[in-house]
Amino acid sequence: MNLHYKFFQSGKPVLVMIHGLLSSLETFEPVVPDLQKDFDVLLVDQRGHGKSPPEGTDYTADQMARDLKVLLDSLGLRKVTLLGHSMGGRTVLRFGELFPDMVDKLIVEDMGIHQRQQRSQERDLEKLETAKQSQVSSLYFQSKDDIYKIISPLFSYAKDLLKTKVIAHGPDKFELKFWPDVSVLYGYQGNYTDLTSALTSTTFPVLFIVADPAVGSAMTEKCIQHIKESVPRAHFHFIPKSWHNIHKTHPKEFCEAIIEFAKNN
Repeated sequence: MNLHYKFFQSGKPVLVMIHGLLSSLETFEPVVPDLQKDFDVLLVDQRGHGKSPPEGTDYTADQMARDLKVLLDSLGLRKVTLLGHSMGGRTVLRFGELFPDMVDKLIVEDMGIHQRQQRSQERDLEKLETAKQSQVSSLYFQSKDDIYKIISPLFSYAKDLLKTKVIAHGPDKFELKFWPDVSVLYGYQGNYTDLTSALTSTTFPVLFIVADPAVGSAMTEKCIQHIKESVPRAHFHFIPKSWHNIHKTHPKEFCEAIIEFAKNN
């Protein structure tokens, strides 16, 4: 798997940033200039996202983490700070468990460590069939209605996705910014593992940047309490009035939290 990436280098410690579901490395590009003051920044498109091609039917946190390991090895990177947003947080957690010696510090943006999907053989087969039925040969369509027909059975918020994840290139050319089948598999497979052991079996510093639950956060109070009890060394940084995509709604506070944690831990 050849992952697409962008690497902003100037000889500083490396910060690797991993996006979440329905996203790509583009989501982090606006915050790179502020982070470059303290880091070399590596942005990565995960398997089946952005400009990294889809491949196979394995989109587990384990597979995504192993993909990242191959990329870091190819770039000669031996020790990095990892940041993952949402589902990307689960990728970096699993990476930290598999390859702890490569992790200097780990940062999770608004995602928990517990199992978030129940797994069974029946559900595995159901998700594989749903993914198969939602496969498309191209991400370009003649109309938004054509896109809606594909994604509406998959996402209750499909109408919102038409506004945020579709680009009009002309009157008869609309680009969908994600592969529907990949999102079905990743959304299920990436969530059915409990990742508590990723932090209880490791010692590197860890920070959770948490969005405001009144606005929209993936982390419930129960989830946060579980982390506090299971991982006493975990740090938390709560950003008031921020949404789940903290790096978009509050980029200044987001960058400040990362830099402060890096300097003090």
